[in-house]
Amino acid sequence: MRFETLSGLTIGLFGMGAEGAATKRVLKERVPTARLIEIGEESLDRLNVCDVVVKSPGVSLYRPELRAFLNRGGRLTSGSNLFFANKRPDMQIIAVTGTKGKSTTAALTAHTLNALGIPTALGGNIGEPLLNLLEAPQNICVAELSSYQCADLIHAPDMAILTNLYPEHLQWHGSHERYFADKLNMVKRAKTRLVNAACPRIGAVLKNLSPCLTFNDPTSFHVQDGTFYHGEHALFLARALNLPGEHNAQNACAVLAVLAILSHDPKTAQPAFGTFQALKHRLQSFTVTGDSRTYVDDSISTTPETAIAGLKAFDQGQFLTLIAGGLDRGQDYACLIDYLTPLRQRCLIITLPQTGERLNQTAQAAGIPAYACDTMAAAVTWAKQETPAGGLILLSPAAPSYNMYRNFQERGLDFQRLCQQNI
Repeated sequence: MRFETLSGLTIGLFGMGAEGAATKRVLKERVPTARLIEIGEESLDRLNVCDVVVKSPGVSLYRPELRAFLNRGGRLTSGSNLFFANKRPDMQIIAVTGTKGKSTTAALTAHTLNALGIPTALGGNIGEPLLNLLEAPQNICVAELSSYQCADLIHAPDMAILTNLYPEHLQWHGSHERYFADKLNMVKRAKTRLVNAACPRIGAVLKNLSPCLTFNDPTSFHVQDGTFYHGEHALFLARALNLPGEHNAQNACAVLAVLAILSHDPKTAQPAFGTFQALKHRLQSFTVTGDSRTYVDDSISTTPETAIAGLKAFDQGQFLTLIAGGLDRGQDYACLIDYLTPLRQRCLIITLPQTGERLNQTAQAAGIPAYACDTMAAAVTWAKQETPAGGLILLSPAAPSYNMYRNFQERGLDFQRLCQQNI
């Protein structure tokens, strides 16, 4: 919706987090004749007086109250849609989504472009609401979009990057099938689509959609034997990337592909890759004074696949202690157990509620030592007692945090704080 079409209307702001606050500020400035109404769980009846509702990402598109509002003739939009509809025409949008890796991929893309002298803004799910970037002077905007933001997007990004697809966010989307479809809504609309060929689920769901450019494909940008390649042509060593883990190197291939699409030499990314700083709570290593063990905060991990990626990134043959468990969204931990079973002589799992009980039982059935704890404090205590010198203590929960914490950031900070204590 263009701002001028909202003049004189009653607009409901459903959800007043960071994006809701940005929406309120922008609408006050751009549509001063509109009547703005804040809507929360305690004031759902206010939907009845609204002409338009701007929904925050955390509010499910499939809530019955919103369905009823639409059936009454109301109009529903989002901060993302308002940004796309009202941004400068010359601002090019590179949208990044995926179950995991989207924040790092988006940040690395923006960092690399800026390092190469290509002014680039960064916003969306990564922290800066897109509406705050309406006046940004940059001609390129890298927008990280969650599945919540992709689901009802009606505009076409100039380029879409899809990092991977795993089952997630069942409560918001209602089913895994709808989650995949909502993710792909944005990708299908994009003018240029760049997808991870190494993710089998992407190939299955996009088989009827063409054309798609790929990365992590032997004919495109990929990592082989510790080197970034473009087809058969070696570019530079993967260790130039200041991030641990094969999955991060694979996501970096998307950035190399973006440079090629924008007609820039991918080799020029090497210095920028070396200066990129890992995002917090994403395989974030930290030291504990007087302790020879490796401590890693990967609190962002909400799927078994990401826990495996974290283990692979730091497994140098040392003893592995994995702290895992959180909100139960029906995760299937079979792949995680399969990965750890051959390592059971040098690993253990310490589990947290809610999924911890199920994970604990599955691990013990496979012969993997496992301990169930009710709190993070107890889990860290066990980890320090049972992990030998030189070992790895990794928080990679393979589940969301909301049953015990407000968000993954709070969970990660609690883990780091407890590890620093002399337990």
